[in-house]
Amino acid sequence: MIEIFVFISVLLFIAVLFYKQANEQFEILQIDATRLGELPTLYQDRSPIVISDYDTPSLGTEQDLYKRQSVLQMRIGNQSIGQLIQSRYMTIQAAEVLAKEAGLHIWFEHHLAKHLTPSYTSFLYSYNCSLWPFKRGMFKTKAFQTLLMPTQGTAIVTLMLQKMVPYLPTKWNTKEFSSLSLHDTPLLNQIQFIDIKLRKGNLLLLPAHLIVDIKSEDAWTFIAEIHHPISRVFRDS
Repeated sequence: MIEIFVFISVLLFIAVLFYKQANEQFEILQIDATRLGELPTLYQDRSPIVISDYDTPSLGTEQDLYKRQSVLQMRIGNQSIGQLIQSRYMTIQAAEVLAKEAGLHIWFEHHLAKHLTPSYTSFLYSYNCSLWPFKRGMFKTKAFQTLLMPTQGTAIVTLMLQKMVPYLPTKWNTKEFSSLSLHDTPLLNQIQFIDIKLRKGNLLLLPAHLIVDIKSEDAWTFIAEIHHPISRVFRDS
């Protein structure tokens, strides 16, 4: 019995160490939607993966949501979802409600999630889904994989390695990367980043420990965090 406990403890320790490892550099991998079966192998590179020509549903668009006044009138704190969209300041709670009300959460779990997780351990994974109109400020990926999928328009996704965090302001989380200046970020010119343009029909999968910013004038972006038990613990901590 003690041997089993020690064995499980060692496995958990190795899993945590593996999860906490962050890339010092990465390259952008690209596949088309017919090659989703290769994803478990590609995940080992811990690099962003662009999937092209995926048949995305006609859900989660601005036009669709504005036809549903009951959703826009739902209140999150002191403001309605409609007011949050108009102000272009979306909270995580409101974005999660939007994804659910748009039908994207259920669509993802029943149609796409099964292609993004290893089939033999798929029962271990859980998901957090959200829908972001126009932008989402900087955040750090914590999930095993984080999916970004435009539901309309073109999203510009800025990616930075975790080693860039010391160059950012102390309270960088939720700030827009494009809003930073030399006044609040003296070493702004030292920050290395990559911009990726995502259009409807393209998906972007991101490993843990990247700094991400999403912006657009017209895009709405669906985000699904795919968690295994280890990443779930760190997300909730």
